Amino acid sequence: MNLDGVREVQELLRDALPAGCRDIGRNWIGGAWVDSSGTSFETIDPSTGRPLHRIAVADESQVAAATLAAAEAYEAWWALDGHARATIFWNIAKGIREKRRELAVLDTLDAGRPLRDTTSRDVERAARIFEFFAGVTDRVRGALIPVAPGFRNVTVMEPQGVVGAIIPWNYPLTNAATKLAPAMATGNAVVLKPSEETPLSAMLLAQIAHEAGVPAGVLNVVNGPGATTGEALVRDPRVNKIAFTGSTAVGRKIAAIAGEGLKSVTLELGGKSPCIVFDDVDVDGAAAAALFSLVSNQGQTCTAATRLVVSRSVQERLLARMRELALKVRVGNPLDMRTMVGPLISRRQFERVQRYIDAGVEEGATKEMLDVDWAVENSDGYFVRPTIYTNVGVNMKIHREEIFGPVLAVTPFDTEDEAIDLANHSNFGLAGSIWTENLRRAERMSAKLRTGIVWINAVHALHPGSPYGGLRESGMGLEMGLEAVTQFMRTKSVWTAVEPWRSPWAPA
Repeated sequence: MNLDGVREVQELLRDALPAGCRDIGRNWIGGAWVDSSGTSFETIDPSTGRPLHRIAVADESQVAAATLAAAEAYEAWWALDGHARATIFWNIAKGIREKRRELAVLDTLDAGRPLRDTTSRDVERAARIFEFFAGVTDRVRGALIPVAPGFRNVTVMEPQGVVGAIIPWNYPLTNAATKLAPAMATGNAVVLKPSEETPLSAMLLAQIAHEAGVPAGVLNVVNGPGATTGEALVRDPRVNKIAFTGSTAVGRKIAAIAGEGLKSVTLELGGKSPCIVFDDVDVDGAAAAALFSLVSNQGQTCTAATRLVVSRSVQERLLARMRELALKVRVGNPLDMRTMVGPLISRRQFERVQRYIDAGVEEGATKEMLDVDWAVENSDGYFVRPTIYTNVGVNMKIHREEIFGPVLAVTPFDTEDEAIDLANHSNFGLAGSIWTENLRRAERMSAKLRTGIVWINAVHALHPGSPYGGLRESGMGLEMGLEAVTQFMRTKSVWTAVEPWRSPWAPA
C-alpha cells in the first residue's frame, strides 16, 4: 500500500470512514450522527500538506446536547449487570480487530503514523485496553470498615457520572481507548473530544462501540477546536470529571476552568524524559533504545527520551552506534509498509521544531543532523531530520523545554550524583530510563529519579494493567491499571445504626 495520488488517498478514506461521515465528518450524539450548525473545518494530511477531510464543528449547543445524552444514559449503564458491560467491551475489542485496516488507515492519513505501526501496535493496544477493563466491570468493590460499637460502616464506589475526555493527536486511537475504557467500565457515560487535527478514527470507534452494544448516549463524540468545543465541554455543568491529555499549558487552563466548578480532573501532560546511560551497559542495546525513543513517531511522544544523560567515558561510543543504526531508519510516506518514521503532525508543529533546532545553535550547543534513509525528496509534508546536540547547558531551551520532535540534548556525567542531578534538572517528571548492568545502582537511581515511570534497561514498556502518570508539570492523576478505576469513581461512606441510636445529649 504505497499510494501518493490524491484520488487513491480519498478512496482509502472513504472506504475506512463510517457511512455517516464520508461526505463530512459528523458528531456522534445520543447514538446518531449529527451535523453542525453550519461551521466546519478541514483536516490536513501531514505527509503531503494537502486537505484530507472536512469535519463538522460541535458548537456549544451540540456539546450541551451530548452532555445531556450522557447524563440521561449513565445511570442505566451503571445499573446494567457488570458481566453485560464486560461482554460489550469484549465485542468492542473484537470490532477493533475486525476493523484493523480501516482504523490503521485513518490514523496513518490523519496523524502521519506509519501504517506498519497503526496496523499492528496501535490497533492491538486499543483492543487490549478494552479487554483489560472488561475485567473491571463486575469487580468494583467497596469496603467494610470497623467503627464504633452499634454501627456498621461501608464504602460504596459510584461513577462520577458524565466524563469529558479530551485527547491529543499523537496516538489518536490508543488515546481514545485509554480514556474511554476505564471511564465506561466504571459506569460513566463519556463525551469524547478528539484533537481537531486527528478526529477520524474516533468516528469509526464510535460506530464500532455502537455495533458492539453500547447504549445510545453512553459514548458521544464532538469535534472542534479546543478553545471553543473543548472549553464548552469543560465548562458544561453536567460534566463531573475531566480527563485530559495534552500540553502542560493547556492542562493548566483546563484545571483552572474545572476548578471553578470544583470538578475532578486527571491531567496527563508533557515530558522531557532522561535516558541515563552508565559505562557498564551493552552499548548496542542502549543505542538502539535511545534512537528508537528519539525518532519513533517523530519524537511526538510524551515519554520520549529527549535528554541523553550519559557517562562521559561511553558517550562517543554510544553516539557512534546511534549514527550507524540511524542509517537503517527509513523516513518517508507513512502508507508505505517499509516506512519507520513519518511526518510531524502539522506545519505549525514543523515550524515549532525548527525554531528549537535553531535555538540550540544560537545558545551555543553543537548540532548534528543524523543521516537516515530519507525517502521524502520533493515532498510538501512535514518531515524533519533527527537532530542531536552536544555541549548542552542545563539552562538551554533544548534541555529544559518539551519540543515534541526528534531533537536530543546530550549531557555527560562522571558520578552517580551528577547523573541524578542532571536527570532531575527538569520541571517535568513523567518518565525516565536507567541503563546499567549493576542491579544495586539501578535500584539506587530508580529511588532517586523524580518521575512517575522508571524503565530499567528498557524504554516505552507499557501495559493496560500498569499505571501511567507523572509528577510536577507532567500532570496529576493516573491512567491505566486498577489505579484508573479510582480516577473515574467517587467513594460514598454509608453508616447504619445496628442498635437503637441514642443522642449524646440524652440523659444517662
